[in-house]
Amino acid sequence: MPRRTVPHTVRMLRKLLLLALTAAYAWVIWRMTLTPHVFTSAENSLVLHAIAWAQHLPHGSWLTYDRTEFLANIAMFVPVGMIAAMWLPRRWWFLAAVVAVALSAGIELAQGALLPYRVSDPRDVLSNGLGGLLGATLVGFVRSLLPAPRRRRLRARTV
Repeated sequence: MPRRTVPHTVRMLRKLLLLALTAAYAWVIWRMTLTPHVFTSAENSLVLHAIAWAQHLPHGSWLTYDRTEFLANIAMFVPVGMIAAMWLPRRWWFLAAVVAVALSAGIELAQGALLPYRVSDPRDVLSNGLGGLLGATLVGFVRSLLPAPRRRRLRARTV
């Protein structure tokens, strides 16, 4: 009997940790996408200075604000794809990218309809979807390297 409760307890703990991670990152996504202003003026100034500094580096002239935002959106949705893939069965990891695109499309619709200070941009759906695909692929790849969990056989009860 104790053998059976330990793996169940570990599985439940993993699910609780994944739930906590999901909730925490959902708050980050909400904060970054569905609030009127992402950055304060000081933070925005810091971002602009960082981009200007990077542009002065050798081969850094290609890094514009739009490209930085595109790359940041990819990076922001990599964890979304990873978390979604961890909720899905091993063989269904690729659906996490679909989840990321659907979430991104919903965010862009909400920004366009409800947030006049935010700009709804279809390129964000593309970059967020790429990030979700990258995260989901990473989880799918790592899971493919791990041994498949052993399935427990159901045994008939004998009375």
